[in-house]
Amino acid sequence: MQAVILAGGLSRRLGGVPKAGLLVEGSTLLARTVAAAAAVIAAQEASLQTAGRILDPAAVQGEVGAQARIAVVGPVESIARWLGTVELGELVVAVQEDPPYAGPAAGIAAGLAALPRSEDPAERVLILACDMPAAAEVAQLLLAADGLGADSPEAGSAAPPHAVLAVDNGRLQPLAGIYPVRQLLAAVDAARVSQRLANASVRSLIASVAIKECAVPAGITADIDTWDDARSHGIAVPGGGQE
Repeated sequence: MQAVILAGGLSRRLGGVPKAGLLVEGSTLLARTVAAAAAVIAAQEASLQTAGRILDPAAVQGEVGAQARIAVVGPVESIARWLGTVELGELVVAVQEDPPYAGPAAGIAAGLAALPRSEDPAERVLILACDMPAAAEVAQLLLAADGLGADSPEAGSAAPPHAVLAVDNGRLQPLAGIYPVRQLLAAVDAARVSQRLANASVRSLIASVAIKECAVPAGITADIDTWDDARSHGIAVPGGGQE
């Protein structure tokens, strides 16, 4: 299991204040999301160990170290500051989409490219936006629905060929999902060839990916788009924050 966390938006409705750096219960939204991804990766690896399927580091390819499992996509110079005291060492790599602020589809492409590739055809990747205060709960629900958690009856079995995406109040959430890496990479390559990657929607990017819906409690995937959203989650609003 790997993860790509998107933290590269312009936050226009927040007056340019980066969402990733907003504080919830003493931690930034980005730090909380990275911790949520790390917990899912640890749980999935535990399930593989229980089933006797251990990833051989020699099977991992790419320029990034074999320990890298989480790519945070956004302004690289700010990511370390937003992560604060989170100590995940070589688990996390920071990368900027190209061109910068080219949208979430380009961000997913950059994140995937920054992570080492495995020869395992069942490799999965957790995709999360950085601005969901309940990212930890969402990620665990996705892991359970994917059948890869340590407590799942399917733990250790071959990963399904489809993506598992959260559905909140009837709305599909493509930035809260677990995807098959090979299918997602193929979608990225196709979008790049047709020059439909930069500033494209994630829905258009994943149009060819098979999807399984995961119904989640209403409102759990709520994100921070406005200062009203921030206030509703107890986030301190600098200078009083205006819409």
